[in-house]
Amino acid sequence: MFGQPQDVPEVQDIFALSGQQIEALDAFLSEHDDDSDLYWQLALFIDGYLSSFDYWGQTLTASQALQDQQGNCMSLAIVTAAFTRHLGLEHDFQLMRTPPTFEQQSDLILVSDHVRARIYPPVTEGKKDRSVGPRQRAIIDYFPSRERMPSRQVSNEEFLAMYYRNVAAETLVEGELERSFWFAERAYVIDPHNASVLNLLAVIHRRAGDARTAEALFLHALGRHPDDVNLLHNLHALLESQGRHDDADAVYARLARLPDHNPYPRLMLARELTEQGHLRRALEIYEAMVEQLPHMHEAYWGISIVRHKQGDRAGAQQAMEKALELANAPRHERLYSAKLDSLKVGSSLYHTAP
Repeated sequence: MFGQPQDVPEVQDIFALSGQQIEALDAFLSEHDDDSDLYWQLALFIDGYLSSFDYWGQTLTASQALQDQQGNCMSLAIVTAAFTRHLGLEHDFQLMRTPPTFEQQSDLILVSDHVRARIYPPVTEGKKDRSVGPRQRAIIDYFPSRERMPSRQVSNEEFLAMYYRNVAAETLVEGELERSFWFAERAYVIDPHNASVLNLLAVIHRRAGDARTAEALFLHALGRHPDDVNLLHNLHALLESQGRHDDADAVYARLARLPDHNPYPRLMLARELTEQGHLRRALEIYEAMVEQLPHMHEAYWGISIVRHKQGDRAGAQQAMEKALELANAPRHERLYSAKLDSLKVGSSLYHTAP
């Protein structure tokens, strides 16, 4: 279905550095004779060498990111790991439990988590007991102040699978279905039980016209990850597209009661239900979201829309006031203020999603 296997970067290619990039590091370190703080000197080098590094939502190899001076958080972690490997230092990766970013590209919803790298000094003789106090480390991150935020360590295998998964998603957005599959397939080989990898493979098969395999992949993944909202959301969409409304309703029931740190699939589902006129079901999702995530202004905006459509002007105004109170972006504040004004004067300008 996806043609002959296509070349994807090998692991060594992901972390490879050009001769010029290695020379720049060596020149910086040659000014320092003490190797005891090599991890910190590397951090200072990265800080200076990447002084013009801009956030760009694409996953790049180390040499690509350094050459272009841009990349996403994973690109920055790859760059850090590449230099760390070159020097023989220890590093690890952290997945930060921060609210994911949400972006819509055509008919695809991209949800991104935040990952970063940490560099450690060598463990010398007499200091191998890591249970005595925290280890020294240098954090390389777009947002280093997040040190105290909840996180978990990511294995090298999971990190590599994340790289191939990211590139697969990016190529899927660009319409390169075959290339996207082969990147996702490599991620699957590395981490075959990863929920997001299985979800992506299912999406790719569905877009290729193989709904049967897509459903099998969703069900297989849900066997291991029964409460994964992304899997449930995509399975629900597949079943609805096939007119299997009873099966879709069963999936919806699971979605509506699940707490999850990532609210956006449910947010999009509630919006779709609102547009289709299923106001009661949409309101149930929105109200469950604000109960679990009381600071999510988009959910209050959705409640206001539903209340307005139901003819409950007072309820719509109350929800919109709450959305305005919680909004933290100027464009949201302007939108909500305009909506609130329209409610007060009896207008019905309710159509733009934040």
